[in-house]
Amino acid sequence: MTEQILDAFARTGRRPTSPRSISTSRRLASTLARAGLATLVLIASSQAAAAQKSEKPRAEQNPRWAPIHDVFGQGEAEGRYFRVNLPRSDLHVRIGDDALSPEFEFTSYVGFAPAGARDVLAMGEVILLQSELTAVLDEARRQGVRVTAVHNHLVGEEPRILYVHVMAGGAPRTVATALRAVFARSATPLTPPAEEVSHADWSAIDAVLGRHSEAKGRVAEYVFPRKEHIRVHGVTLESTGTLETASEVVFQQLDGGRVANTGELYLLPAETQSVVRALEEHGLHVTALHNHMLDDGPPHLWVHWYATGAGPALARGVAAALAEMNSARKAVQEGE
Repeated sequence: MTEQILDAFARTGRRPTSPRSISTSRRLASTLARAGLATLVLIASSQAAAAQKSEKPRAEQNPRWAPIHDVFGQGEAEGRYFRVNLPRSDLHVRIGDDALSPEFEFTSYVGFAPAGARDVLAMGEVILLQSELTAVLDEARRQGVRVTAVHNHLVGEEPRILYVHVMAGGAPRTVATALRAVFARSATPLTPPAEEVSHADWSAIDAVLGRHSEAKGRVAEYVFPRKEHIRVHGVTLESTGTLETASEVVFQQLDGGRVANTGELYLLPAETQSVVRALEEHGLHVTALHNHMLDDGPPHLWVHWYATGAGPALARGVAAALAEMNSARKAVQEGE
């Protein structure tokens, strides 16, 4: 490269002739050559870093996730964890005259967290018709899947919906296979759900609760992690929507400019009465208060509600409840 730079001097008619000037030119050319090489290396490194940053997390990035993806045929890495969503798109649920989306409160899921050197801890929610309950509970026992809660989340929905919370631990493929067998005893669609783009305007609610964490179709979700450390079945976990160890709030746009609102606030027993009071004072009527897990530490409860009305007014009720909790006040965008 040094000789090429000297040739460039010659082409411009400025090739040095004295020994001293030649020596100086050679040093200058060598310095320029090294600088050019460093620039090329810097550009290449920057391009590689940009490509790596834009690459979406894939199942194969953690060896635990690939066998889970193989079993379910779907799923996505979200930070340190892995999640499979199974919307009950086969159901048509209404409360009164309002038709509610599967994304509103009717999506089964399993979240997987690393446990030990090679194992996983799985926590999930199986959404069922009453007629499916017995078969699913029987299959959970056969598969060694622990059932940690069976209950309602809403009141007045048609058809009646039950929520079975489950937990399992062990080798990734073994755990995933057992859980898939449990889901298969219901009519839950096991094929990957179609992506649904949202064109709805959530800016009025975002102004109260922070930018929504996720939006699909006419539904938006807001996630509010807790601030304290959480342990489940001896495993330290983040407060995150991926594992449903964070509060989640959902809004669905209805006809006539109205919005339906539900959610689950993840709270300590000492926070319960003030949170319930805040919800009710803002017209967000509590429909359930219970546990989801049996061995989380410190012990937490979940409160659920349902309301319809103007989006910003409902959001202010949620904000009032969050103000009584040791949680984020504004929604977070997980996975960014």
